[in-house]
Amino acid sequence: MKSWAWALLGLGLLAILLRSAPLFLLTLLLTLIAGAALLWLRVCLVGVSYRRRFSRQRLFHGDEVTFDIELVNAKPLPLAWLRAEDELPKALIIEPARLVHSHRLGRVRLINLVSLRWYERVTRHYRVRAVQRGAWAFGPARLLSGDMFGFDVREEELNAVDTLLVYPRVVPLTALGLPADRPFGEFRAMRQLAEDPLRLNGARAYVPGDSMRYVHWKATARRGSLQTKTFDASANRPLALFLNINTHEHAWEGYDPDLQEYAITATASLARWAWEQGQAVGLFANTVTQPGAQVVRIRPAGHRDQLTLIFEALARLVSFGRWPLEEALRHEGLHLPYGTTIVVVTALLTEPLRRTLLYLHDRGFALAMITLGAAGAAPPIPGVRRYHIGGREEWERLSSLTLTGSAR
Repeated sequence: MKSWAWALLGLGLLAILLRSAPLFLLTLLLTLIAGAALLWLRVCLVGVSYRRRFSRQRLFHGDEVTFDIELVNAKPLPLAWLRAEDELPKALIIEPARLVHSHRLGRVRLINLVSLRWYERVTRHYRVRAVQRGAWAFGPARLLSGDMFGFDVREEELNAVDTLLVYPRVVPLTALGLPADRPFGEFRAMRQLAEDPLRLNGARAYVPGDSMRYVHWKATARRGSLQTKTFDASANRPLALFLNINTHEHAWEGYDPDLQEYAITATASLARWAWEQGQAVGLFANTVTQPGAQVVRIRPAGHRDQLTLIFEALARLVSFGRWPLEEALRHEGLHLPYGTTIVVVTALLTEPLRRTLLYLHDRGFALAMITLGAAGAAPPIPGVRRYHIGGREEWERLSSLTLTGSAR
């Protein structure tokens, strides 16, 4: 029982013992007030809603989005006060906002204190600037309110979480020190270029193993035996980007966030360039995405949503590698279509990775490597075209640039 309830009970007993009518009436009045306050406390958060709204939930690095908080009291009982506390990412710039420290790592609390009349809606407007790549969670939130006398406080947890996705920084290839036109040159692979199904050049006799979807039915009817379509080689090779998320050989050494972001930026910029050139492009990495811990495996394709899929995967990457990159290269590389150019982006060049690249070269793949940091000092690998784009100093210079829309 609350202390004020004990006080009322004691006051009532005292009124009875003293046979004091005024004291008894006062006790009755205070009891009615306490009952009203108790009822108010019970229903104060009923019909109260808290909602976040974003003008966009997918942003490029440096973009700004409108962020609104909406508080609604959908009942005939007014609220003398309502406090809303929302957990937000510390890495983003949120203005103008009353932010306080949160006990959660990398988080801050957005505080809103309002009073609401019956059936009133209050909206607070903020701006969020995307200054760091990632999948940023907004929430959960907590609502607090109580009676008008301050006897007690009622609290409610709101578990709804909204995600703001910030794509990685994207720059022209020239900003990375790569040639703007055909940065990987003209490869002469041991394998024939991939056939382009849009370039039909004739038919041949069907052999076991041919796909039934490429059967040339008109030629089959004309010649009386099953015929298969043949195609010209594609002018553009598919491009498979392999990102090494690790910057140190051992997990216990941690990772270098600057080199890691530099590698992600280089990968995103290469993907954008290939997609704009009309090439099929894919992405593989030795880590997973959050939430859900999904393996990064986007096979080369040229459809219009491919670049968005790659950018979203890069935005959601977990910072620690789950397996060495050479495992991903061996497992995924041999399932890539003929004629695929494999491009490895890495700040770490180990001996197992070197042997894997030599193995893929022997299997006829065209190979290129983008190195960062200490990986640039490693000896050359026969058959692998390599570009070194610098280290932490180059990343600091690049990250200080103000990118315009044309640079995306």
